[in-house]
Amino acid sequence: MLCFWGQPRFSRKPFSAFGYELFLREGEPGKWRVPNDFSQFSAQQIIDLLVKTVPQLAPKIPNISINADVDQFIDPAFYQPFSQVKQLLPMINLAIELTEHPAAHWIATTKLVTAAASFNQFGMRVILDDVGSGDNQLERVQLLNPYVHEYKFAIQNFRPASTLEDILPQLAYWHSLAQKNHKALTIEGIESVTDIALLSRYKIDMLQGYFLGRPEYLPAQH
Repeated sequence: MLCFWGQPRFSRKPFSAFGYELFLREGEPGKWRVPNDFSQFSAQQIIDLLVKTVPQLAPKIPNISINADVDQFIDPAFYQPFSQVKQLLPMINLAIELTEHPAAHWIATTKLVTAAASFNQFGMRVILDDVGSGDNQLERVQLLNPYVHEYKFAIQNFRPASTLEDILPQLAYWHSLAQKNHKALTIEGIESVTDIALLSRYKIDMLQGYFLGRPEYLPAQH
């Protein structure tokens, strides 16, 4: 059995609920667990679950994002079914977050571009998750920039070895690049009032983290 857990995202100015990032979980109520292999789930399974889950979040919070590893992202069998999402769920704005996880094999750049362009064609925003971490480095960012709407910078990927002050140079770099390329910028991993205060010097579009809201179970309609 599959379900979504959702973590809220917040607009920075004015501070308000913006949307949810959805995470797949499997099991049964009270015993949900993180799947060992996300690739076992087809795009159609994910879409069917979206149809049963997200209407209850809209219209108050219509911005929804889901994750895809790069091997899923570039697979036509995965991205082509999303052509139906706008028709099935016209009340939401759906985004696909390309995670930073390394690919299982070498990925042709043409496949990345084709996939990103296809998601755009289907009316979906593309988000680069955890920029500066894993495989979502500058080369990939520059390649996909024409199709990307948002960068996410994950503070938690540098903790506990580094404080937020320690990684401000990296954050400043991605903040500058987001402004230069006219992309929205989300900071993930907000854990305290201190984090928010340190970020006040930057034009951050959105915030996300356990301090603001932990992932919560989202029951599906049957």
